[in-house]
Amino acid sequence: MTMRAASVQDKWAWVTGLVAVALGLVAHMVAGGSAPAVPVLLAFAALGSLAAQLISRWVHGPLLLLLLSGVTQQLLHLGFDAFGGYFPGNGFLDHFHGSQATVNAPAAEAASAGNVHLMLYTHMAAAILTLLVASGISKVVGVRSQRRAAADPAFVRYPRP
Repeated sequence: MTMRAASVQDKWAWVTGLVAVALGLVAHMVAGGSAPAVPVLLAFAALGSLAAQLISRWVHGPLLLLLLSGVTQQLLHLGFDAFGGYFPGNGFLDHFHGSQATVNAPAAEAASAGNVHLMLYTHMAAAILTLLVASGISKVVGVRSQRRAAADPAFVRYPRP
């Protein structure tokens, strides 16, 4: 059994996971949702990077990558909804402070995370941007590796006499 050397694109695929989580967080907050605690964000970033690294070996095509980006944004939305709070004072940096004052919020107001359509559109935009970043990273890294291989004298083929 021979092991295949990892391509350069596979080595940089983890960046796509970080970009997906960052874009998902921005999309979620722009649409009126709240951010979860920093340790939860770090866990999402680690899981996103791991998933991107694993998927990069099998996914080769823009439509499948766009589908997976959309599924990722849906999962991030559900995760941000589950771990983010909707009470006043429960912002991005307020997780580090002591106890929070409880506020009587109506059930309908506490359950909504802003405009649902805006949330959908921003997460769709994040999925499309993730696709563009993923394809851009693979192209840039691929071009650099081809240049490096072309400049290396060990890889240059000379014509036979």
